[in-house]
Amino acid sequence: MNPKICFAKTLACAALVAALSNTGAAVGADFEWKFFTYFGGNDLPTNMHRSFAEDLTKATNGRLKVTVFSGGELPYKFSDVLRLVSTNQVQMGDVAVGLNAGELPGLNVFDLPFLCTSFDGFYRAAAVVAPSVDSALQGKFGVGSLIHWTMPPQQIWLSQPTKGIDDLKNRKIRNWSRMHVDMLALFGASAATVNAAEVTVALERKVVDGAITASIPAYDWKFYEVAKYGYMLNFQMSHQIVAVNQAELAKLPPDLQKIVRDKSVEWAPKYQKIIEDGEVAARRRLSEKGEQLITPTAADLEKARTLTKPLWDAWAKQGGSVSQQMLVAATAACLK
Repeated sequence: MNPKICFAKTLACAALVAALSNTGAAVGADFEWKFFTYFGGNDLPTNMHRSFAEDLTKATNGRLKVTVFSGGELPYKFSDVLRLVSTNQVQMGDVAVGLNAGELPGLNVFDLPFLCTSFDGFYRAAAVVAPSVDSALQGKFGVGSLIHWTMPPQQIWLSQPTKGIDDLKNRKIRNWSRMHVDMLALFGASAATVNAAEVTVALERKVVDGAITASIPAYDWKFYEVAKYGYMLNFQMSHQIVAVNQAELAKLPPDLQKIVRDKSVEWAPKYQKIIEDGEVAARRRLSEKGEQLITPTAADLEKARTLTKPLWDAWAKQGGSVSQQMLVAATAACLK
């Protein structure tokens, strides 16, 4: 073959390959984000986050691709999420304020036992305290808030039956916040830290006698096999935030930034409904699987409230004026 023709063909082929490559890049994602949640791969919150992420990807015509990674898919714990988003190891994350009380001192007002015990109360109070939390996240960590949401009320799930608060004495119970440690101590119990993905195994192996979590994870984690007694104290609503790395959000073109923010507003009530409906379904399914849901007596509820009330005052005093104002505002909103 004529060398000149061969050379010409080579150049033509190279140009064709380059053209095809450029075309592929144009229709592919311009921005790819990771979204980490510490919940398990099949847990309801993870599937909820996936639906939100898929809607973001679809709304941007694939220019922004958001992929959700669950606990177990990436080597991180529930207490790592704020740091991961802040350092841009992931661009979005499911941040629990109560798991970051050390980094966000005086802002974990929803950790206080029996402050907010209903969805309506939480969302009223969250609207009041969100500006303070958002300001701290942005100022200290460069992290923005897209959606504030909550899991159902927290309960104590036990491998052995209980007749009341006094029966919690000497039991070792998995917790997920510092406030739980103090609360359990007042009940005469001890606290143990166990990562979400390992709770069921810890109960099965009797490393712990019980665990604090909401009804949705209790069902997702098959507590009906290893912790057949749910002591339904309804003592706390967790404060969760779908968080975003602010610098990465700012890198998006203005139209994509607007889509992210508009979709977050659209999905906030969807998060609330998915979780509320999920709790109803989880309680029903737990009962169908043989879980005994134990309703505390009025006397036990009053005793639990009385025992834990000093935690409110200690928390507000330690946090200073900001915490004190937040407690007053949140209490008024929760009880409205």
